[in-house]
Amino acid sequence: MTSTATASFTVDKWEPQATDEFAGNEFARVAIAKTFTGAVEGTSDVELLTASNSTSRAYVGFERLEVSVDGRKGSFVLHHTADEEAGMAVKILTGSGTGELTGIAGTALIEVDGDDHRLTLTYTL
Repeated sequence: MTSTATASFTVDKWEPQATDEFAGNEFARVAIAKTFTGAVEGTSDVELLTASNSTSRAYVGFERLEVSVDGRKGSFVLHHTADEEAGMAVKILTGSGTGELTGIAGTALIEVDGDDHRLTLTYTL
């Protein structure tokens, strides 16, 4: 059965570090930390690799969540990909669940509206 868990989150850390620049393109690494409240409770650490230029931006990343989801405690990894044309895709990395979240699978939607940040997790266990 598919379930949905929604949470608000705050970005506690955002640390970009440029790693390379060539011909108008810039690569960077970004370290992020988040805190979740709601049906997803806990924290996460994110590592992103970004590429940008004057007309486009894209990133890939992995996010390790140490959380409870609908009261089940454990951890799992989200795999992020995004670019200006295809939009954002976030999915749970197969086999990454631990504890009471072992076997978790599904996708996530991240919405940002000004200072409001929301995660909606659509998952099976």
